[in-house]
Amino acid sequence: MNTHRATHLPLCLALTITLHFLTNCSSGTSTQVLQTNPTPTATPTKAPQSQPEPTQAPPPSPCEGLSGEIELQILVGPADAVGLTPKTAGFIPFSVTGSAPPYTISGSGPINYQETLTENWGTYTVYMDLDTTLDGECSDTNGAGILHAALTLSGSQMVEVRSDGFNQDYPWQGTDIRSMDFPLQDGAEAQGEGWVCVLHIE
Repeated sequence: MNTHRATHLPLCLALTITLHFLTNCSSGTSTQVLQTNPTPTATPTKAPQSQPEPTQAPPPSPCEGLSGEIELQILVGPADAVGLTPKTAGFIPFSVTGSAPPYTISGSGPINYQETLTENWGTYTVYMDLDTTLDGECSDTNGAGILHAALTLSGSQMVEVRSDGFNQDYPWQGTDIRSMDFPLQDGAEAQGEGWVCVLHIE
């Protein structure tokens, strides 16, 4: 009987020591927990957005809104023989329409003209009664404008030659078309046999 109690005594003592240790640990001073400051997270900044380059409007075409007149000059008499200079017969006003190619040319006007050349040998007289129409296009190439025009002359013309012992009339009636190209410069000229056209820009 004493032997049995001696055998269990160390076990009871061990349990007592363990419970005492656990009780002291649970009722002891509170353990301080070290708090670490969190590392701040960098907030990403938005990269500035690149602003689109402003779109520059192309320069206006020199054809756009163009207006002016064509001066029609003619040679009265045998210019090659007597060295005559062209005489102004009339003016044909024109305008260019359209805000984009093709730019259209339009114009018209009457020409009523009479001129007499008086020389020692006699007289040379020209009568003109014409209706004129101007059409075509204005083109813009690398900022340089060109006027491509067709001048239509419809009506009648009479040439009278009077000299000693010689009287002759040269009538003409019908339609004549004269094609011409002008650079867009005031005073530019286009010419053919017996006529000269001069561009005047407003």
